[in-house]
Order: sequence, then C-alpha cells, then structure tokens
Amino acid sequence: MRAGFLTLDVTPTHPVPLAGYAAKEGPFARVDSPLEANIATFVDDDGNRVVLGSVDTLFIGEAIREAIADGAGVPRNRLILVSTHTHNAPSLAPEVPQLGQYNPAYGDMVVRRIGEAVRRLAEEPAISVSVGYARQHAPFNINRRRPAWVLDYPALRRERRLRFGKVIALAPFRQGVVDPTLRCIVMRDEARKIRAIIWSFACHPNRYPFPKHVSPDFPGLVRERLRGIFGTDCVVIYLPGLAGSAIPDIPFPFPRSLGDLFRIALPFNPIVPWFTPGTYGTWTDKLASAAATCVHAAGQTSNEADVSHRCTRSAPIFLSHASKPNISLDLVRLDFGKACGVVAMTGEVIGEWAPILHPLLPEGWIATGYLAGPCLYVPTDQAVREGGYEADRFRGLFDLCGNFVTGLDRIVSQAAADLLNQDRQTISRSGPPRVCNATRARSP
Repeated sequence: MRAGFLTLDVTPTHPVPLAGYAAKEGPFARVDSPLEANIATFVDDDGNRVVLGSVDTLFIGEAIREAIADGAGVPRNRLILVSTHTHNAPSLAPEVPQLGQYNPAYGDMVVRRIGEAVRRLAEEPAISVSVGYARQHAPFNINRRRPAWVLDYPALRRERRLRFGKVIALAPFRQGVVDPTLRCIVMRDEARKIRAIIWSFACHPNRYPFPKHVSPDFPGLVRERLRGIFGTDCVVIYLPGLAGSAIPDIPFPFPRSLGDLFRIALPFNPIVPWFTPGTYGTWTDKLASAAATCVHAAGQTSNEADVSHRCTRSAPIFLSHASKPNISLDLVRLDFGKACGVVAMTGEVIGEWAPILHPLLPEGWIATGYLAGPCLYVPTDQAVREGGYEADRFRGLFDLCGNFVTGLDRIVSQAAADLLNQDRQTISRSGPPRVCNATRARSP
C-alpha cells in the first residue's frame, strides 16, 4: 500500500470568533495550542486518489467541502474530511451561523492551504506503508442524555410560570449508552517507523476550561503526546467516533464561583460538570496514555494490502420545511486491505447508534460521524421518541426546520449494511447483519 502524509497549520493569525456555543461572542482572547489539518492520500484499487484527513474545527460544512475539493483537484466523493469537533476553533460551516460566526478570510485560508497540500502530495512520490490495528479500553467518557425531573428556572424567572416535568436533560447518565473503546490504525514505512496514526474515541471535545481560547482540545493534546513518543513528523488523524451523546467523564470539581455554587444547589436542575485546569490535565493524561498503549499494541500486516473506497447516500432522514432541501446522510468506506478501515458518515451520530452499527463492522474498522457535509444530530428512533437536545432541541441552533422521518434505525443501518456489502472480497461476514438493542435504566 502506498501513501502520502502531511500536516499543516490552520491556526488563525488574527482574532476571529470561535464556534461551538451560541453564547460565544466576539473574537478569541488567545491561542493556547495550534490548530491543524492532518492529511493522508492513497491510491485505491481503481487507480484513483483518495484523501483522508481531520481538521481541527467544529464542523466542515457543505460549501467548504466543495471549495476544498475544487482546490485540491479531487472529486468530492473521494475527499474524506472529518472535523475533530473541537469547540475552540473558528467556524468552517457558514450554514450554521448560530453556532459561531463564519469569517470568510479564515475560511479562505483553510481552503487554500488544504487544497495546496493535497495537490503537493499528489506530486510527491508515495511511500510504501503497512497497517496495523488495535483497540484499548478507555473508560473516560459518559452518556449525557439523562432522564430527570427538571424545573425550568429561566421560565420561572422571566415569565413567572412554573414548568416542571420529566425530560431528557443534558447531564451525565451512567446508565446511558456510551462506547468506552479507543481504537487506532497505525501506518509504518519500510523501516518500521510510524508515519501516521488514525485514532478514534467517542467523546465531545467541548469541555476545554478556557472557552475563549483557541485550542484543538483533547485531540490536540493527545496528538502532542503521541508525537513525543512516535516522532514529531507523525501525522495524527483523530476521528470522533459515535460521539453525539458522549462527553468526558469529569470528576465533579469545587465551585469556581458563587454562581456555580448556586447552580449546584438548585433542586431539579441537572447540569454538566466542568473541568478545572487541574482536572482537565489529569483526564487528558489518562486518555493520552491509553492512546499510546493502543498504538504500541497495533501489529503490522503486509504492505501489499490494496486500498478500496466506496460511498453511498441514505434515504432522507430529515424532512425540511419551507424551501430547504431534505437531508440524507453520506456514508463512505475506506478499506486498508482486509486488516482494517474507516466508515464515516455525515452528522453528529449519537452514541446510541453503537449497538446498532458496530455489529455491522468487522473487527478493525472504525466508525465515525462528523464527515464534511450537512450539520445535524443523527438520533435513533428511540432517542426521537424520548426527546432531548440531540433529538429536537438542537434544531433551532442548527437552523433546521422540519422533522426526522419515522424509521431512522432501518434507514441508516440499511445504508451502512449496503455500503459494507458492496465488496464481499474485502469485507466478508457470515449471516445477515444483526441489530442489538441497548439496555437502559428507567430512571436517573
């Protein structure tokens, strides 16, 4: 298998707004760590160039994806760009302005740099690499869809109206579905030097202690640790996995202010705990150690493996109102021989999909959301029935008006099964795909 690798800096050079929360206003205050795009190029079994990469940003919208594909000279369906989903980077998704004001100058810079980098890789001789895969138990994440009795304090304060009921709150839920597995694909050259690491852990990079600072969050800190061990020129591609409903499992800290103490003390007011700089450092150290252990464990296969690439589109999953088009999911599959590969799809695929989608994949394949394209959460049928932020409350912030279709489980799992069964010589399984039902608690 022959490949090319490149890392480029996409840190903003002038203060611009950051994306991630509607409450963020004004430009960033400082840069804590550089933002990167990590790129790998391959030639697939049809002789076509395929690009796999991750970019430190919240989302990569459809317009930016098109512009990068044009600049790189690569058809859109062979450009597999995944956002790391850090909430401390400028927007690359003008389609969702409420999540962060898009700065055209910054967007143009990123488009130009990635396009030029991909073209440069195409002109350079590819190197021969082998691949290996490993996984590591990493119990550092937690589900955030908690069934709870909630009193709407903002409504009580603003409208003098009592709203009280059981909802799916945005708060840690230990009985909820979460995937505590860290996975990695390692690529070595003929001298056995590690040239690229593709790693995945299902967790939102949204709890960085300094919301006004530029940072790739934990994907960047883990990247630094891996490079310190395996080489500073190592390309590190982070894939967030099925992380739409997964957050860091944070030890509850002491209150940072009287306001924090007040929020903690309020009854019927579940909240997401926060990191302090100290607890953040401890948590990321544990995750980085697990990632390093996983890379060390990745074996080596023959470098004669062929790269194959397939893509498909699901039936519509979201029916839009007014003039906006309905939304379907793009799914792509990149196989590194029979040893391992990546299956990526658009949208924030929530963790509740893990027991449905993971059984469709053989060992060695990484499933992830956050593929460049439409920006939305992808809930399961059960999550839609239950409600909560990932099922309905997110729509206003994402500028979506419409409804999810009935039968999401069937539509998405069918699209994934069709994609994985396109080439049985590359991926073979006996019997039909199986679907597992998640076990849930009835109360928090």
